[in-house]
Amino acid sequence: MRRLAALCTDTIAGLLLLMVPASAAAPSPWSPLTTASFELPAGTRCDFALRGDVLDGKERIRTLETYPDGSPRVQEIVGQLVVRYTNVETGESVDRNLTGTALATIEPDGSFTLSLVGGHMAVGFGVTDEPSSAFLIFTGAGHEVFFATDGTRTATFGDGPVEDICRTLA
Repeated sequence: MRRLAALCTDTIAGLLLLMVPASAAAPSPWSPLTTASFELPAGTRCDFALRGDVLDGKERIRTLETYPDGSPRVQEIVGQLVVRYTNVETGESVDRNLTGTALATIEPDGSFTLSLVGGHMAVGFGVTDEPSSAFLIFTGAGHEVFFATDGTRTATFGDGPVEDICRTLA
């Protein structure tokens, strides 16, 4: 009888595991995430050419939720990132600590929202974005940027200050 009870318990537990959707699975292991240095031509984000040099990058990413096909639905990005931003025309530069935690929520169409959970994140905005022609550093929590499939970006401001590197280095 005990053996039958144990077998039934194992079978029920196995069936319950099969019924759990993929999105409820344990988070994936952390993977390193590399942020590349960049140089943007004048007019792309700022009125001047903007260069960003990664001084220290120790970011990691993991998948928290997946779609039934196994593709990521929600990813968490954490870690240390320090970048030097330079106005290429004047040579003036500032260093910014972008260390923080963010969540990327990916829609089936490929659009996604980047949400700042806490700390800092930086996002550049072009002339067709909202806000337009800016390179913003968000600090705090609750800031979100929606990346549409057509390449446009829209910011929703949360709690905490926002710095426009274009204005800082103008």
